[in-house]
Amino acid sequence: MIKTLRGRATLTIVGVTALAVALAGCANNSTSGSTPGAKPSTSTVAALPKAATCTSSDDATTTFKLGTFLPLTGSLAFLGPGAVSGAGLALSEINKDGGVLGKPTCTIDTDSSDTDNPTIGNSSIAKLLQAKVSAILGAESSSVTENVLSKVTASPGTVMISPANTDDKLTGISKWYFRTAPNNTVEANALGSQIISDGHTKVGILVFNDPYGTNLRDATQKIVEKNGGTVTYGATGKGQEFPSTQTTFSSDVSAVLATKPDAIVIDAFDQTQAIITALASAGWTMKNTYFVDGNLSAYPKLAPGTLTGAQGTTQGVNPNSAFKARLDAWYVKNEGKKLTTYSYAAESYDAVMLLALSADAGKSATSAAIQPKMLPASGSTNGTVCKTYAACLPLANAGTDFHYTGPSSIGPFNAGHDPSTGYIGIYKYNSTNNFDFVSAVKG
Repeated sequence: MIKTLRGRATLTIVGVTALAVALAGCANNSTSGSTPGAKPSTSTVAALPKAATCTSSDDATTTFKLGTFLPLTGSLAFLGPGAVSGAGLALSEINKDGGVLGKPTCTIDTDSSDTDNPTIGNSSIAKLLQAKVSAILGAESSSVTENVLSKVTASPGTVMISPANTDDKLTGISKWYFRTAPNNTVEANALGSQIISDGHTKVGILVFNDPYGTNLRDATQKIVEKNGGTVTYGATGKGQEFPSTQTTFSSDVSAVLATKPDAIVIDAFDQTQAIITALASAGWTMKNTYFVDGNLSAYPKLAPGTLTGAQGTTQGVNPNSAFKARLDAWYVKNEGKKLTTYSYAAESYDAVMLLALSADAGKSATSAAIQPKMLPASGSTNGTVCKTYAACLPLANAGTDFHYTGPSSIGPFNAGHDPSTGYIGIYKYNSTNNFDFVSAVKG
């Protein structure tokens, strides 16, 4: 059960093991999303060098070879830097602490792009599988993962772990697949509950025709309706989704406003700015707008104040300043520019740590050795809690049960290879069309 943040009602939440509001206070520009602005100082943080690129001479049995499959181009490219920095920092710290199986790790970095550019993702996966990587980090898009998963899991099978996938249908889809982000059911509970607790009962949903979008829409609709609200537009089965390639939205906006909603959810990716512009031009009160993890981003090109008061939700924690500083230092040193997003950085970092420690526990860098050790490494056997690679490594080497707990704060993997617990952040937009952390919901 979760109580309203503004004290208007008590809401019964379904589909989640336990929900508790962790009110951490407001922190300007201290989010896990895309947040240009004040940043932690990197002056006192030692910047570590990037792991080397894998070569054909690297033994796939004794060298931990990470294949990254992250959005460097396409509609989700704004989420790439956080995951790149999280994974890169993890590998660098692992190497500093002695490497996996006593050897330095290496990486092969590829572009997952998006569902509108499937040839890019297919080519990247082919490259990683041909290189016989130990495991694959990615994709961030559920739809991209679904497009390539059959190739990844085909015999002999490669471990794939996503820091950002949320589609419910991926739960338990393969023994080779894991994720460190909560599924859509958890975000929908937080989002739908926030909408109702804000006093809204008639909700319009502008959703694109994509498995990620429709799955999150379906789950959100259930929570809204469970708590007495209705979906006036974009509901399941109404056929009101728009194509992912659509670029103009005046007709969609006219249609949703004709149903007289008191709140509108924008469930989309890079179509969002065009939708915002159409809504604002139509006179919609933008503070009654809600965003999701796929579009919770700063919108500096909009007129100042356009989004003031609008809210959004996203999977993951709000990283602490010390972790952000380490990410920042790594990204400046190795990517040559400042990091302006922390989206899924913690989830990527922990995914890589779990993979590496599973290889140590399995005494081999192959996916076959890593896969059975992933659940125990995440804490499924109630082992000794350890919070860093250096602290966990002796336990893994000794064959002692351990429970790695990192900055993402997720619970042990469950039978479906989802985190048993995870966090959803709630954010509110300010006058600069950027957003501030409000609270976190644990589900």
